Amino acid sequence: MAESTLLEPKPGHKSIVIGKDGRPCIEAFRCPDCGAVVTEQTMACRACASRTPPEPFRAKETGKLHTWSVVHRSYPGIEVPFVSAIVDLDGGPTLKGTVRVAPGALREGLPLRLVYDDAGGAKDKDGAPYIGFHFVAGDAA
Repeated sequence: MAESTLLEPKPGHKSIVIGKDGRPCIEAFRCPDCGAVVTEQTMACRACASRTPPEPFRAKETGKLHTWSVVHRSYPGIEVPFVSAIVDLDGGPTLKGTVRVAPGALREGLPLRLVYDDAGGAKDKDGAPYIGFHFVAGDAA
């Protein structure tokens, strides 16, 4: 009997990090001098020009809807309409993603929760799955 090998999932977004426990999280970076938050490591703070590199932290998975657009036309195979949005995570950073909430329920400041998913079933050339994310209403499962 052939031995099956499970391929480790890969981050499907630059801010997703797979922890040692195998669980994904959003990694962001905070300036120790001014508190500015960015989604990628830099040598100096873009906000205050401090030469102290921003420090990594695990972002919270809750936030608020900042702005959105309901998309009615897309590529073949992408179900429409869907909601593309900018979400301010509690404590930073701000991310762009898909919100799975009925368009009529959208409002600025709507509490949302980040949920990890299979990135639409995407896999790399070797068949390893990607991990993505989307947002749901704050009290949704």
